[in-house]
Amino acid sequence: MELDLTQVRAFVEVAEQLHFGRAAARLFLTQQALSKRIQRLEHTVGEPLLVRGPRGVQLSDAGQRFLPHARALLAAAEAAAQAARPASWPLRVDVWGHVQAPLRMVRRLLNETPELTVELSMRRSLPAALEALGRGELDACFGRVHDLDRPWPAGLADRPILLERLAVAVGAQHPLADTSLLRPTDLREWTLWVPAAGSAPEVLGGYRRVADHFTIPLDTSGHNLGLEHAIDQLHRDRRRFALFGGDWPIPAQAGIALIPLDPAPCCLWSLVWREDDRHPVLGLLLQRAVDTGR
Repeated sequence: MELDLTQVRAFVEVAEQLHFGRAAARLFLTQQALSKRIQRLEHTVGEPLLVRGPRGVQLSDAGQRFLPHARALLAAAEAAAQAARPASWPLRVDVWGHVQAPLRMVRRLLNETPELTVELSMRRSLPAALEALGRGELDACFGRVHDLDRPWPAGLADRPILLERLAVAVGAQHPLADTSLLRPTDLREWTLWVPAAGSAPEVLGGYRRVADHFTIPLDTSGHNLGLEHAIDQLHRDRRRFALFGGDWPIPAQAGIALIPLDPAPCCLWSLVWREDDRHPVLGLLLQRAVDTGR
């Protein structure tokens, strides 16, 4: 059996995103091209690897068995290429998501530091990124190192980098939509919505801290299917609000009001890396990230 690594990479990306649209965008493919790669891989291995259902894309039993080996194949290929040209290999950095502060910071660093060459990923979960660090698939990742659902892995270092202020997000028809400033105590008659299904454990844990500290009702029902789904749910239920980053790039046509909080809860983003990583520009990334974060 000869496996095509482009097909394997397509499968791994869909398995991590659980969404064909996001995976296709990450791979710079159309969804049709991505689907064809998956179909060819399934034909090669002789088993369906993904299942589409009412809750989105899920791994089949065969897909769950295949996934760790697929990741190992990609890691081995990347290690072989890095061994051939270590100085030219890009620094592999996970920035968590496409609207969160780490991506904007890395974009700024790349503009200001031409010697940084970076390959980005967005696993939307620090535990998933930590596993990729352990497999040697990443050199560094951004994440909230608190409220993890597992012990901190050995051999990893972390450094606080930046604070992202959170703001109240409501639909344009919500009674709070025209408010210019809120105190956290003003939110006790409303419900903070953070769907547990599909949310990273450190995100859910952080929002639980906010809700408990300020005695705000918390609703963890539903599924986290991305920003567009969250916006749709805020329009559907006017009792709910969410906490978004205060400078998230929310489209004007989305009909979402972002209301500052005083005091403002913050998300503390840290940079995490392997202590034994010897990539020549890892130290430069850390230094520039710390300086920019200040």
